Amino acid sequence: MELNMNSAISYIIDRQYDIVNSAPEPLPIPKFSTYAICNLRGGIGKTSLSFNLSYEADDCLAVDTCPQGNLSYFYDNLYFQNNTTTVKDLILPYMLPGLGKASRVAKRVSASNLHFSQKHTFYVASTSDLYTLPSQMSTAINQAKSISGPQQAVAIDSMLYSLRNEIKREMTETETKKCLIDTSPFFSGATHLAWHATDAIIVPVRTDQQSINSLNLLLDTLSNPASEFRREMPSDGHTPKIQMVVLTHCAWSTAGGARNIPNQQTKVYVEKVRDIVNRNIQHFTTDNPDNHIILLDDFLGSGRISSALSKPISVLEAGDTMRINRVRTTVNESVEKIKAELKYISASIW
Repeated sequence: MELNMNSAISYIIDRQYDIVNSAPEPLPIPKFSTYAICNLRGGIGKTSLSFNLSYEADDCLAVDTCPQGNLSYFYDNLYFQNNTTTVKDLILPYMLPGLGKASRVAKRVSASNLHFSQKHTFYVASTSDLYTLPSQMSTAINQAKSISGPQQAVAIDSMLYSLRNEIKREMTETETKKCLIDTSPFFSGATHLAWHATDAIIVPVRTDQQSINSLNLLLDTLSNPASEFRREMPSDGHTPKIQMVVLTHCAWSTAGGARNIPNQQTKVYVEKVRDIVNRNIQHFTTDNPDNHIILLDDFLGSGRISSALSKPISVLEAGDTMRINRVRTTVNESVEKIKAELKYISASIW
């Protein structure tokens, strides 16, 4: 398979080679303190990306708003047994007046995950109770709409900005400068609040058509007046922009003499993603689509071992092995590429 180096994606592919083999300048994009990792589909790699970027970042508050709680589990393997204060406890007092507001909810990751022992990283745990948040939020907003005069906007703003305000307070209390919000594949409820709590969105996209469809759905949700997001807006009309699309599960050609050439599937989806970004550039933080697309190699055995051990990719070494469900799994040499890609993403966004 020959890659036409005059094609629209040649710059992205060439930069990917540089990321792994040299030290290119970070992407020319604005820096923000808070990012939501979001794609309205499961199984993309949102939680893995959140976990690994929180390790790269240091000085970071990670907020788990996905009711499955996988990110919380990576930080604390006893999370499911612990009766802890969660992100729902931060949000609910804004929906149900009369409840006391929580404070100092974030926990130090190094207390429960030794791989973070040298990191100033905190996390706010999730809970399966987030599944009921959409109906509670809908009821509260409808009640607020019955208020007349300017107090209606004040009440609705208080709800929609609840997570943002609580994250700011937790960041102050933990003395962290960066924040990553892991989100659910479902928009209603906590993901909706995460969009109003974030400075910009990072969208992981797998190299498959369903992920392309979900990227289009996310863009439609941002812009379509009929979408749930645009129907319930704060008074200042806050709409986050997209900072980066991370194309995950990428693979490279193994043909003899091929160097830095994506395989056919990866090439097709890089082209599709670039076309979508180009057509929707008004939703991104700069006007150049090449600034917003990064490729991330398929984690393969590294990812399985990372998940099984709650161990960031950056501390894995090629040749590490373990048995997962009786299958011998190995960290292969490609882990060094993945480390370089994660470091580059982190250097570009912070």
